Amino acid sequence: MQQMTHTMANLQASSSSEASRPPAFKTPSMKAPGCFDGTQPFQVRAFILSFQLIFHNDLENFSQDRKKVLYATSFLIGRAEK
Repeated sequence: MQQMTHTMANLQASSSSEASRPPAFKTPSMKAPGCFDGTQPFQVRAFILSFQLIFHNDLENFSQDRKKVLYATSFLIGRAEK
């Protein structure tokens, strides 16, 4: 009987400590935007918006402006790269 009481107490303690912790949340990954070559300037807004969404979705990795700039410029090619 004492063993059963002890086991029940342990189960209650472990379930209450698990209940007090919020569930882990992992930010979903997002598809990388396509490259921008500058030949169709009207597409620059969509290009920039795609990065804004990525940056807002992953605040931990894009906490500094230089990280954002380095990431975004890696998608520039051709005329836009120069």
